[in-house]
Amino acid sequence: MNRSDMRQVTFEIITRTPLPVGEQVFVTGNQHVLGDWNAEGLPLTRTQDNVWSGTAIVPAGERLEYKITRGDWTSEEILDSGSPSGNHIVEPGGDLTVQHRVAAWQDTASGPTPQIVGDYRFHEGFHSKYLRFDRRVIVWMPPSYQQSQTTRYPVLYMHDGQQVFDPQTSTWKQDWQVDEWCTQLIDEGKLREIIVVAVYSTEDRFVEYNPSLAGGEYTRFFLEELKPFIDREYRTLPDRANTAVAGASMGGGISFYMAWTHPEVFFGAACLSPAFRFHDDSRLFEIVRHTAQIPDTRFFFYCGLGDPTEQELAEGMYAMADLLRERGFGSSRILTTEDPAGQHNEMAWAKHTPEWLRFLFGK
Repeated sequence: MNRSDMRQVTFEIITRTPLPVGEQVFVTGNQHVLGDWNAEGLPLTRTQDNVWSGTAIVPAGERLEYKITRGDWTSEEILDSGSPSGNHIVEPGGDLTVQHRVAAWQDTASGPTPQIVGDYRFHEGFHSKYLRFDRRVIVWMPPSYQQSQTTRYPVLYMHDGQQVFDPQTSTWKQDWQVDEWCTQLIDEGKLREIIVVAVYSTEDRFVEYNPSLAGGEYTRFFLEELKPFIDREYRTLPDRANTAVAGASMGGGISFYMAWTHPEVFFGAACLSPAFRFHDDSRLFEIVRHTAQIPDTRFFFYCGLGDPTEQELAEGMYAMADLLRERGFGSSRILTTEDPAGQHNEMAWAKHTPEWLRFLFGK
């Protein structure tokens, strides 16, 4: 076929949200250059966060049919309705640029509508240069956020974000009910209106939440990437007096670590069933013992006693509370509570959500 019989088709594919680092977009279709319907047809290049581009030389006189994938047919483009997209058509003609918006992908199609009370926003594929995996971040906004365009709000950061608001994403279909309790306590005048930022955990949870492993890098992600983004995109009160952190189990341990080592950022932390002594790791105790200038930070400690895991964690919690008192912490800066029946699960932690919320942000 002569060169004059060919044409140049440039594809510009726009995704609804940026894809995580390492992902790839492909155009596959009824031409050899498009893979002859191989899902890894023409690889595109990321030109902006959510824009991918590539060019194919195809016969000018033939009808071009194509689809969009991320490398296999389980990740092909689908419609907003969830139905598969049909073949896209480019009629015979000359050179042209085809701009196409992808509504959704088959393998990441939205599940059931989130069961979250109030106003919230998802940030998908949040990337960190310090950590291996991108992650989802949910931002919950207080009742008056959309009504008042000038009011700024304190911020609570939370770990294990999939457990915080939505029972559909949480273990055993039981979440921490932070959305429900914030809504109720704010309505009752018992809680300041706050923004809650819940960060999903990844398969690196064990190392990221461990100060002896990647806890330092995870903390840098919070301080250097996540918090600046939240302060830029939302109407926050970014100062130390209005910023706290909370988590459970290893999330409780890393919350303590963040608040203790960065009192210029966090005024307090809620540490539920905190893993202060996990597998005989005494790193947090060493940090507290060797800190020269004791931070002016407030801590809420909770642990259950209803199963062996909680009983073991409670020993570490009591030991940490004793150490803090030795170092000068008074009753106004540390509150320790226990639940004789509490087990190591979301149901028990949800029961105590209103207590630590009021400890940190109560009126």
